[in-house]
Amino acid sequence: MIYYPYFRGRMYDLLALKELVEQEDLSSKIVPIIEPVRDSKELQQTVRTFISKKQPFSVIANPQVSLYGLNDTKIYPVPKVTDLDFYHPSAILAADFNSDFVKTRNQQQSLLIVKNHELLKAYQKTRVLQTVDKVLIPDVARMKRLVKTDKSVSLTDPMTFVRHVEDYGLLNDEFFEPASWYHQIDFNGFSDYSMVGHVYFDKGMPSRAIALHLIYATKEGNLRIHHFVSDSNQTMGGQKQKFFEALGKMVPWVDENIKGLNLTPAVQQLLNYYQGEKFPGLGIVKKLSLMHHLQLMNRLLNLEFD
Repeated sequence: MIYYPYFRGRMYDLLALKELVEQEDLSSKIVPIIEPVRDSKELQQTVRTFISKKQPFSVIANPQVSLYGLNDTKIYPVPKVTDLDFYHPSAILAADFNSDFVKTRNQQQSLLIVKNHELLKAYQKTRVLQTVDKVLIPDVARMKRLVKTDKSVSLTDPMTFVRHVEDYGLLNDEFFEPASWYHQIDFNGFSDYSMVGHVYFDKGMPSRAIALHLIYATKEGNLRIHHFVSDSNQTMGGQKQKFFEALGKMVPWVDENIKGLNLTPAVQQLLNYYQGEKFPGLGIVKKLSLMHHLQLMNRLLNLEFD
């Protein structure tokens, strides 16, 4: 079973992926998919790192969010990938879709991301759907019927979306997604948006609260997510104080509940900030949270299927 985590190519998403690949914390069972949103050196450097380490990955040819796809001339062009057998050509089935987007070379495995039932239905009997290797679709019955099981990959958004960050305090601890992927029916792979969610915001919105999110595996074969929320949420100020309030809740909970496979290097690095007085910034916190999720997934996939 292959895991295809889906990222929107923001700076700290890319830095998380780059560090994971440099540390060899991803295996061939994890194929990150990047939908570019910025012409950035981080995207260029991340792709170079994937190539140097021969880590399977994909960059979507026709991104549908932000402005990246509107300018053909890039300041930081992505390196050539057409001859790499570990690269996965990918595209979103949308108005600008072109079958050339998913043409493959050598042993490349192509990916098609489909979120619209009517478009999928229109392409059902075309050569595109017949030749593409994997089709990522929501777990929706009428869409599953249109894609052969050996080609279908479930694309889910397991992260609960709340209007205000402090509302995560009401959820506390909740189901995230199954960890027993081999029990999935009608799918031959799985994909998600991690804890970032599918909703794309071009610019971050200011928040009165800070929430830390920790995904962990249970003995029952599920992934759950625990939320740690700051207390001094009456005003926008005091980001450092809010961070340490949330981290102060995480430290004892992790000490009591997180062991073994769940205790990843990224979690330990995040907890180390509690020993000092430095606020690393929300970008670094996000990077470490994403790294933890993928380190955990890598451990689980190799444990389950080796």
